[in-house]
Amino acid sequence: MERTAESLARGRLFGLGRHLRDSAGKVRRFYRRTRAEFRYRWPVYDVWRRVRNTEPRRLYRLEAARMAPREIEETVIRQLRETGISMVQLDDLLPGRKFSEIQRWAAAQLQVPAARERIAAVEGGARPKVKGDKYYIVRPLGDTPVFAVDDAVIGATLSDPILRVVCGYLGMFARLVALDLWYNVPMEGPDVFSQRWHRDPEDRALIKTFLYLRDVGESNGAFCYVPGTHNAGPLRQRIGRYNYPDDGVIEERFPSSARLVCTGRAGTLVFCDTTGFHRGGHATAGARFVFNAVYTTNGSEPLTRAVSQFSLKGSRSDLQSPAARYAVGLVRDA
Repeated sequence: MERTAESLARGRLFGLGRHLRDSAGKVRRFYRRTRAEFRYRWPVYDVWRRVRNTEPRRLYRLEAARMAPREIEETVIRQLRETGISMVQLDDLLPGRKFSEIQRWAAAQLQVPAARERIAAVEGGARPKVKGDKYYIVRPLGDTPVFAVDDAVIGATLSDPILRVVCGYLGMFARLVALDLWYNVPMEGPDVFSQRWHRDPEDRALIKTFLYLRDVGESNGAFCYVPGTHNAGPLRQRIGRYNYPDDGVIEERFPSSARLVCTGRAGTLVFCDTTGFHRGGHATAGARFVFNAVYTTNGSEPLTRAVSQFSLKGSRSDLQSPAARYAVGLVRDA
């Protein structure tokens, strides 16, 4: 009887301890969620964001001479401010056959057996569980890509001309928070996930770039955008608060003439503030192959959650530009 009572007491204590641990975990999760929700509410977030971005603004001013945009860069910045989007040929922005180097590098990634197997599987009807549930996108570099500091694509992404555009638009040094190589397998059927109209809520302003590695037409995944719906644009308040509006709402509010379909030949570079309404390409006839980069301010949601979406190998000291070193200052080492 004594052993039974002792066993029961131990069991109750064990159960109580587990209950207390579970309760403490729930309290911690509730606190983190509530703190995040509070932080991202207006006007708290705007005050907090301004404080977080004090240093990058100061550094940007210190590098004013180097960061002064050239004529073509000024045009891109002006178009971004007015409409939220701008398109340019990479070789016009970065003369010297930089695009051909990146295109060869990207083509080589598609020849890796694992990438070819994944493409064949999706083309055959497979719907694998993948990052973001976007089964139609094959990422040849994996879910958390690793890049070398001396890769041609990193050289372009952190080049002075591109950073002058990004930082000039944001008004401060920017953080590079994501890099990815996407191969969109052509699919029939309705738009799903980011193929639907939506806007990105991670920051008050951010820039995504899409480098077309192949020609992109309306049937193989052209990026689409509603100019002027970015946070700084004249049409910001016309759509409501929802990041993913109901199907058909964008088409009802804006005629086709007001919706931009970003077709372009290989080498086209799209700059876009994706706080405006946009949708990813739905390839139906021919695959889309693009390189994507995401630049935000220091106050963006991915940075506050310390989300690591890619890593770098090699010495950061090899980066000559202060803006480039700042951009990858929080990126983890491979």
